Amino acid sequence: MSTTGSLPLIAGDFFLEHYHRLCQELNGKHLEEVYARFANNYSWVTPIETAAEDYNDYQAIIISDNNNKVIWVDSGFTEMTGYNAYEIVGKQPTMLHGPGTKDEERSQFHKGLSTNKPFAASITNYRKNGEAYLCKVKIVPLYNKENNLTHYIAFEREVA
Repeated sequence: MSTTGSLPLIAGDFFLEHYHRLCQELNGKHLEEVYARFANNYSWVTPIETAAEDYNDYQAIIISDNNNKVIWVDSGFTEMTGYNAYEIVGKQPTMLHGPGTKDEERSQFHKGLSTNKPFAASITNYRKNGEAYLCKVKIVPLYNKENNLTHYIAFEREVA
């Protein structure tokens, strides 16, 4: 077996840590590049200027598929929630809900998502350490060239 140019596997988390660092590099400061890459892959027709018209007012950005499974988060998400990208990718943002998340808040999100139009709502979420915080979320549905809803982009900000 040749070992030229190969590295020994030190820990199972090596890939996850590398992935996390990559996600941090591709944070909200580089949203245009990340968005362009996803837009190309999924044939989104919504321009970044429309989807993210006021994204500088938000602390965290999440992209999920049309089943609400997270496919990407920026480093602001980690700073706000304490969860690393590899802990949320593939899961639903509802993992941030807890005992103080009100049914009315959840209902607002279900209604907003059902319109297939951009909307904003607030919800009580929980950090990894269990601390509750109120989060204002703006969600924009993303459509492909066939006018099929494929993804959502969410802009989040903690409110007092």
